[in-house]
This record gives sequence, structure tokens and C-alpha cells, in this order.
Amino acid sequence: MSEDMKFIVENLNKKPFSKKFNLISFDALEPLQLLQVLNDVISEIDPQQKVDLRDEPPEDTAVRMFSILRLLKYKPPTDQGNLSAFRLGLVQGDKLVVHPILCYLLRNIDDLNTRMYLSRFLVKIDVPMDMLQDDTVQSTFSTYESLMKEFRDVHRAKEKIKSSGATAAEIRKDIANMEEERRQVKARLARQKKKVRDNVPNADAAIKAAQQQRGEKGKERELAMQKVDQKNQLLHTEQRYQRLRKQLRELQTANMGSSAEGLIQQLEEENAGNAFTVKEKLPKELEAAHQLREVLKKVVDEPVLTPDDFETLEAKLHQTNEVCQSLHEERLQQQRPGDDKLSLFRQQAAVVSRKKAAVAQTLAERREELGNLEGELAEKRAKFDGVGKDDLEPDGMNKLVSAVRRDHDEMRAQKRKLEALQAENGIKERTLDLLIEREQEIKQELVEVEEQYGITGYQKTQHKMEKVASRKSKIDEQKERVLEEMSALVIELNKVIEEKKATLTPLLADMRTLRQAFTATKTRYDEAKAKYDTTRSEVESELAPLEQEVRSLRQSDMQQSSRLLYLQATVEAMSVKLARAATELKLYQSGVKEQDAKQQTFREFHNKTMVHVEKQSKELKQTQKDVRTRHPENIKQMKMWQDLHALMGAKREAFKQQEEQRQKQVAQDQEMLANEDHLVL
Repeated sequence: MSEDMKFIVENLNKKPFSKKFNLISFDALEPLQLLQVLNDVISEIDPQQKVDLRDEPPEDTAVRMFSILRLLKYKPPTDQGNLSAFRLGLVQGDKLVVHPILCYLLRNIDDLNTRMYLSRFLVKIDVPMDMLQDDTVQSTFSTYESLMKEFRDVHRAKEKIKSSGATAAEIRKDIANMEEERRQVKARLARQKKKVRDNVPNADAAIKAAQQQRGEKGKERELAMQKVDQKNQLLHTEQRYQRLRKQLRELQTANMGSSAEGLIQQLEEENAGNAFTVKEKLPKELEAAHQLREVLKKVVDEPVLTPDDFETLEAKLHQTNEVCQSLHEERLQQQRPGDDKLSLFRQQAAVVSRKKAAVAQTLAERREELGNLEGELAEKRAKFDGVGKDDLEPDGMNKLVSAVRRDHDEMRAQKRKLEALQAENGIKERTLDLLIEREQEIKQELVEVEEQYGITGYQKTQHKMEKVASRKSKIDEQKERVLEEMSALVIELNKVIEEKKATLTPLLADMRTLRQAFTATKTRYDEAKAKYDTTRSEVESELAPLEQEVRSLRQSDMQQSSRLLYLQATVEAMSVKLARAATELKLYQSGVKEQDAKQQTFREFHNKTMVHVEKQSKELKQTQKDVRTRHPENIKQMKMWQDLHALMGAKREAFKQQEEQRQKQVAQDQEMLANEDHLVL
């Protein structure tokens, strides 16, 4: 630990930190000051982390430091206990936690700087999958990934060049060679231009035309690339159009032969199925879930059971079983076969109701399966939206076609099943409607018979009694179901209780033994703790004045050491001055020869220097006097040279004009000779 502290102090005293710590001052830092030092080191790696911890809440500081240490790949203790202690120690500024972090950061500061620099460009943005379904977001994210890959390649190339070991001399030599090649190319280009201008008429126009041609060729290449891109986009658009057209044909085929009445009937059937699900199926499931929740809540709220509680529950269970048995026997006695004329219709209605519930369950499952298939289809469409035919190999295309065919065949089979179920549901509903109509007719006939025999209202009374009986039977069935569930639950609880009894019996025996041992151990612990507290208070009372004395002695020692060093340095400086003064006095008294320049006195040395300086001053004054004397003549001579230079320039311009006039005259003479008629022999 002392070696680590020395390493930390040495590195913190260096640039760029320059903290000026020693081992004692660094070890005496408060937790907040130690955390501030850690934050300063982190801010040197990431300047965005530079903050004064006194102005930041401790929770934000902890979250920020945990995040940056995770990004810097610092590995704290891996087991759960040490990890919790590490987090608590970092928040509290514990030395045992902060010092290893400082060692890790200071030892790997160059690598961590590189890692932090790369993390700003190579950490991917988390984009949800549903947002990637958008074409614009997908293309932008693909461009982002390609740029990230390009940055990674460029950084690797840069590191490779950096580690190749090329020296500055080699780089300067390469630059000089390239400059020489550039100079040669410029010279060759100048010669070629001169040759073209001398031999080709209208050379400037030809050069300009060549430049325009090169520009047009570059534009042609760009247009060709744009043409290829447009072709690819057109191909992708056509493929998407074909897919959408195929989907449209499938929808048209599915809806072929359907009329408005058929669509309305289909919507009514769907509405009826949804109404049955909402009004009958879901409330029953919700009620069952509520009952199960209440039962489980009662089980959870029950306190820990004792053996007496077990016996009480067993007695209640026995009584409940007897009550259930008696109720079941009474129900069997009350059920007598009657001459109910509607029993057949009631049975058929019950069968239809059960089948309707089964069809509703099947329809819900099919809808859920259809939703899953539509989700998978959307994902596959998004995945293959930008893939063209040219991107697939023949084998891949064949596999894709076969998979699509299999999925299409399976979809057709499921569609046929769904149509069969819908047809059966329609038949059942039509049967139910016929039965209801028949029931109404029978009721009307019964009313007429009642009026004929003078017993009007008998059917309604009987119907009410049947409703009461059916309601009673439902309540009895519900009671029976609840009693059966309670019986099953009680049996299960008995099994659990027996298992817990069997498990807890040895544990209780062990617990009694451990409790006795704990009592004895606690007694010994209390006695030992009392002795420890007494001894600790005595030691602390004796240790406090000793610590105060040690601190005062250390401070006095540091002051005396500092004064000793200062006095030693002063004595050494005074000794050097005394030795120099003694040597100077000795040389002055004994005299020094002119040849012995090394042993001359300061007085002689300064006298010679003054003589030399006075001599130089006289020479400079004489030079200044000469310059002042010759200045007007030199000004006049400079003006004469300027006039001569202007005269020669005028002569040169006149000579150029005469030469141009002569060349024009020669050209006119040649043109006149060319236009004259000549006699050809």
C-alpha cells in the first residue's frame, strides 16, 4: 500500500496535475478532498467530467463516477459483498477504495485517453427496433454504421503508421523527394506548354478546350454513377411495387364474390363474436382470476401456523367435507325428472352455448396467431425491403421461394380452417335463431291454450319458476365448484402442512440446540464486550495525550529540519563568498603577472574591460562622424543611379516597341506578297 501511495504522489506532483503533495499531506486528505483529487484525474482523461464536488449532490457524483469507471473498464471486486462495499466506499471517499482507482488511472492514463477518445465515436446509439422500420431511419443508421467502420479503419491505419517507427529524417527526405518530383513535373509542364504555344496556332484556346473536355469527362463519370444509382433505386421501387401489387391481387382474390350484404354479415358475425367475448367470456375469466387472487391473498395473509393451528384446520376440513357431502346428497334428491316440454330446447341451447364458447376460444387463439404472423410478416418485409433480386444468389432465391410457398400453403390451410369454423358458427347461430323462433311459436300456442282453459299466466309463472330453478341450479353448481375447489385447496394445504411439518421438525430441534448455544455465546460475548469497552476507554484516555505529544514533536521536528536545511544552505553560500574574498585579497596583496590571466584580480579584469569599451566607443564615434560627412554625397550618387536605372528602362521599352512594329511590318509584307499574282513557269 505504501508503494502505491508513493506512486500516486509522484504522478500527482508531475504535470499536468502539479499537486505538490507529500506522503503525509496526501494521507491526511479528507474524504471529499480525496474524491476531488480522483475527479481531477478523471477530468484529465475526459474534460467533460471537470466539476467542483462541493457544488454537486453526492448521488449525482456517485452515478457519474460509476458510469465513467465502467466506461474505462475498471474492474472492482466481483463478488456481491465486495461490490456493495466498493460502492459504499467510493461514495464515502474511503482510502482503501479510492487509492486503487487512482493507481489504475495513473498507470494507464495514455491508454485511457485513447479509449475515451474512441468511445465518443465508437459507442453505438441505441435505436429501438420499431424506429428502424422506417426507411429514412434505416438508411441513416446504415450510413452511421458505415462511417463508424470507416473511422475504425482510419484509426487503425493511423496507429499502424504511428507504430511503424518512421523517423523525422526519413519523413523530411520523403518530402524533399516529393518536392523535387513536383519541381521536375512543373518544369516538364512548362516546356510542354511552351512547345505547344510555339507549334500550335491558337494554343490558349486549345488548352482551354482540353480543360473543358476533362471537366466534361468528370461530369460524365458522375452522371454515369448517378445513372447506376437511379437504376438501383428504380429496381428496388419496381420490386416493392410488384410486392404491393401481389398483395393487392391476394386481397382482391380473397374478397372476390363478396357483396355489401356479405361484408355486413361478416362484420355482424365478428361483432357478435366480440360481444360474446366481452360480455360472457372475459367476465367469467376475470371473476375466476379474482377468486384465485382472493384465495391466494388469504393464504399469504395467514400467519405462521403452529401445531394447534394445524389441528384446528384439520377439524374444520373434516366438518367442511361433511357439509359438502350432505349438500351433494340433498341436491341429488331434489333433482327429479319432470315433464318439462322445453328440456330438449334447453339442452340444445346449452350445447350451442358450450360450442359457442369453444368457437370463441378458438377464434381468440386464431386472432392471436394471426397477429403474431402479421408481426413476423412486417419484420420480414422491413428486413427484405431494401434487398433486390441481384443481391440474392440462385440457391438463396430458391430457398426463399420454397419458404414463401410453404408459408402460403400453411396460410391457405389455416384460412380454410377458419372459414369452416366461421361456417359452422353461422350454422349454429342460424339453428339457435330457428330454435328461438320455434320457442316463440310454442309460447304463443301455450298462451292460446291457457286462455282457452282459463289459466292465463300459467306459462309465465312456470317460466319464472324455471328461471328460479335454473338460477338455483347455477348457484348450487357454483357452490359445488367452490366447495370442490376449497376441498382441493384444503387437501393441498394439508399436504403442504405435512411437508412443512416433516421439514420443520428437525429444524426446530436444531433451533432449540442453537438457541441454547446462542444464549451461552451471547453471555460470553457480553462479558468480553464489557471488558473490551473498559480496556478501550482506558487505552484511549492514555493514548490521547500521547498522540498530542507525538503530533507536537513531529511538527517541531519538521520545523527544526527545515531550519537546519536553511542554515546549512546559508553556511555553504557564506563559505563560498569567504573563500572567494580570501583568494581575491591574496592575489591583490601578492600581485599577479600579466601572463597569468587566469589568476588576475577582479579589479584588474574590470579595468581592462573599461579600457576596451572606451576604445570601441571612440571608434564608433569616428565612424559616425565619417558617415555624417559623406551623407550628402552618397545621397546625390544614389539619385544619379536611380535616374540611370529609369533611363535604361525607358530605352528597353522603346526597343520593345520598335521590335513589335518591325514584326508587324514584316507580317504585313509577307501577307502582301502572298496576295499578289505570280507567274508560274
